[in-house]
Amino acid sequence: MKRRHFISLFALNAIALLICLGCQTAQAMKEHPNPDDTKPHIESPQNVMVPPLAVDDTSITLIWSKPEDYSNVVSYNVYQQGSLVVNTKKLFYTAKELIEPGEEYTFYVTAVNASGAESNPSNKIEVSTLPKMQVFDVTDYGAIGDGKTVDTIAIQRAIYACTKGGKVLIPEGKTFLSGALFLKSDITFQIDGTLQGIDDAPHYPLASTRFTYYMSGNNFMGLINAYTVNYGSLKNIRICGGGTVSGGSDRVGSIRGHQNTKLGDNQVKASYGDDSDRADMIVAKGVDGLYISGLKMVNPAMHTVFITYSRNITVEGIHVDTYDIHNADGVNLCTSETAYIFNSYFDTGDDCINFNAGVGANGVKENYSTKHVRVFNNICKRGHGGAVFGSFTAAWFQDFLIEDCVFDGTDRGLRFKTGLKQGGGAKNILCRDIVMKNIVKDAIFFDSTYDCKYPSGGAGQFKEIIVKNITCTNTKGYGIYINGSPGTEHDNITLQNITIDAAKKGGAYLKHCRNIKFNNVTIKNCKTNWAIDAETTSGLEFTKCNPKP
Repeated sequence: MKRRHFISLFALNAIALLICLGCQTAQAMKEHPNPDDTKPHIESPQNVMVPPLAVDDTSITLIWSKPEDYSNVVSYNVYQQGSLVVNTKKLFYTAKELIEPGEEYTFYVTAVNASGAESNPSNKIEVSTLPKMQVFDVTDYGAIGDGKTVDTIAIQRAIYACTKGGKVLIPEGKTFLSGALFLKSDITFQIDGTLQGIDDAPHYPLASTRFTYYMSGNNFMGLINAYTVNYGSLKNIRICGGGTVSGGSDRVGSIRGHQNTKLGDNQVKASYGDDSDRADMIVAKGVDGLYISGLKMVNPAMHTVFITYSRNITVEGIHVDTYDIHNADGVNLCTSETAYIFNSYFDTGDDCINFNAGVGANGVKENYSTKHVRVFNNICKRGHGGAVFGSFTAAWFQDFLIEDCVFDGTDRGLRFKTGLKQGGGAKNILCRDIVMKNIVKDAIFFDSTYDCKYPSGGAGQFKEIIVKNITCTNTKGYGIYINGSPGTEHDNITLQNITIDAAKKGGAYLKHCRNIKFNNVTIKNCKTNWAIDAETTSGLEFTKCNPKP
C-alpha cells in the first residue's frame, strides 16, 4: 500500500537547513577527507526472496540477485534474525538450523569484497515457516516397500487421504515399486527412500499429451504426475526429499550407446514401435506453484523432468544421473513462466537443461512463450548441452538469466538451436559468469539448421542476447559458432569478456548473422582464430579483441 507523506512548512525549512548544512559538510570533507572515503564502494545484493514454495516446516531457502556492479564482490554474508549465519559464494542459502514450525524469521544479505568489507544490507524479508505438517506415511496405507511388491494402489491411497498442507511420505530405507502416481493440489510428496518404477508398460496409461498438436499423439504417463489439461487448476505441489526416484530396474550407469531403459523398450513395443511414446519420469502439466528439490533421479524411460503449461516453478538441489539413456534430458521447461533452476547436478543422456516454446505453425498460433526464467549455480557434465534453447522455439524464449554455472564435458555449453520452420526464437537473454571446459563440440552455439516435420511457423531467430564473462578451455569444435538463415539472420548479439583457449576447429565461426558485437574477446591456442563469411554477415563490431579479425 502506498503511503502519502505531508510536509509542513516547518519541515520544508528544516530540509532546507539540512541541505545547507550538507553543502557545508561536503566542503569541509573536501578540505579534511574522511579516511573511510578511500574504501571501495560495494553495492548491495538485490531482490532477496524465497522462490516459489521453497519453505516448509523445517527449512527456508533464499535466493538473491547480484548487485548491478558486482566487480569487487567475492562472496555474500547471510543474516538471520540480525546475526550472521553463513558466508557463501553462491546465490542461494537454505536455512535449517534454528528453524521451527510456524515461526517468523527475518533475513537479509550483504556483499563482501576481497578485504572482508561489507555492503549495506539488501532488502530485508520476513518469512514464516509452515505449521508442522501432518504426515501420511505410505506404509500406513498398505505399502510394503520390499522392492518386489507393487505398491501403486497403497501409495495412491495415501495421496488421496492427504489433507491440504499435508505430506505424503515415502520413508527412508525401503524401495517402493510403483506404476503411475497422480498428485493433487496443496500437498508435499516427500521421497526419503527409493521410489522405483515398474518395468512393464501397462502400469502407465497412454494418456499424456505434451502438446495438443504433438505429431505422435499421446505418450505414456510418468511415474510421478502432477497433470491437468485445465491449466492452473493444480496448485502448490511439492516433490522433494533426500531419496531416489528411479524409472525402472536398470543398473545405474549400465546403459551405453544412447539406448532405452527396460521400461522404454517395453513402452515402444506396447505402442507398436513408436519410440516417441516413451514416458517422462516426472510430469508436470498445468500446475501453478511447483517445487522439486533434493532428489536423485535415475533411469527415466525418456525425459527426467518434463514441465509444460505451468508457472511459479522452483527446481533446486536435484542430482540427475541419466547418461547415456536415449533422450534422457535432465529438466525440460516448456511453454511455462516464472521459474528458478539452481544448485543442481546433471550428467545426462541428452540436454542437461532444455527450454521449449512449442513448434511450427501451431506453436506460433498457440503462443505460450517460455519466459521469466533464472538458472544459476548448476553443474552440467555429459549431455548434448548445458543450457539449451530449442529446437522448439515457436512462441519465443524471453527474459532469461543464465549465470554462475559450470559446463564440463557437455557436447555444447550454451546451445541455441532452431530451424527454417520452427518459428519464434529467443530474445532478451543474458548469459554470464559461466565456466566451460572439455566441450565435445562447440562452446557457445547459435544455429538455424534443425529439421522440423511440423507445418511451418517461419524461420526461427536469436536476437537481443548478451553473453559475457565466459571462459572456455579445451573444446573440440568452435569456441563461438553463429549460423543463422538467409533472410532471418541472428541479430544483435553481444559477446563480451570471453576467453577461448584451445578450440580445435577455431575461435569463432560467423555466417548469416548481423550486428554482432565482440568486446574484449580473447582467442588463443587455436589454429584458426576467426572464420567469417563476409557475404552473409554485416554490422560486425570488434572492440579490444585479441587477435583482431
